[in-house]
Amino acid sequence: MKQTLCIANQKGGVGKTTTSVHLAVGLARKGERVLLIDLDAQSNASSVFTEPSTKNGKDSFLLFSEKVPIRELITPTRISGLSLLPASSKLSQIDVLLSGKMDGFFVLKEALETVANDFDWIVIDCPPSLSLITMNAFVAATGLIVPLQISKFSLDGIEAILEAKNHTVKRFNPDLKILGALLTLFQQRTTMSQTVVPMIEEHLRLFESKIPPSVAVEEAHLLNQSLYEYQPKNKTTKAYQQFTDEVYSFGG
Repeated sequence: MKQTLCIANQKGGVGKTTTSVHLAVGLARKGERVLLIDLDAQSNASSVFTEPSTKNGKDSFLLFSEKVPIRELITPTRISGLSLLPASSKLSQIDVLLSGKMDGFFVLKEALETVANDFDWIVIDCPPSLSLITMNAFVAATGLIVPLQISKFSLDGIEAILEAKNHTVKRFNPDLKILGALLTLFQQRTTMSQTVVPMIEEHLRLFESKIPPSVAVEEAHLLNQSLYEYQPKNKTTKAYQQFTDEVYSFGG
């Protein structure tokens, strides 16, 4: 195993799922064995892949609710080298189910240890909250990537992410490191960008790659495709490819 990466931000609409999907697909395109884990009850990452249907009842909810072996829940995708642990709308119940349990923070970590030799990379798409399920991802991960948009609200959320990360390192997972923040829907020349970027850099390392806005992202999602399949030459596709290259360099 090279890295287990969680993509997290408690604020929605920052490109978290799009980043998770395209990082996972991008790594698979490099010939790596990749597992994409969808922990968001909205199941948007899962919906990009049409073959693995959650209708068969095999999804990440069962991992937490019944501790079904993760190997029984993982399914291949149409992307060579990429496997998926799909989400379920029932994931919204997990905080109640795990609350108060001694091993509540370690369910995902223990499950992933059983498939550690099956994959080179694991990418975890977290829900837009610092919930118990997100903390499971923090405990299981070696690296944290924070997608951000240029806004005051993004700055407000950084402190909470850093506090949760530091709490996890202190109590549960000393190996967790923040790899950096990824700016999404980024427009270089705006006054807001020029003002806010230095403020973000006071708290988090920024990836050199910046993800520009593109209508192709939503179009690809509507067609249940990745940008690599829908518009491989699109500027946003190329930006995600560059971002994947940066992450890949952390693989060791």
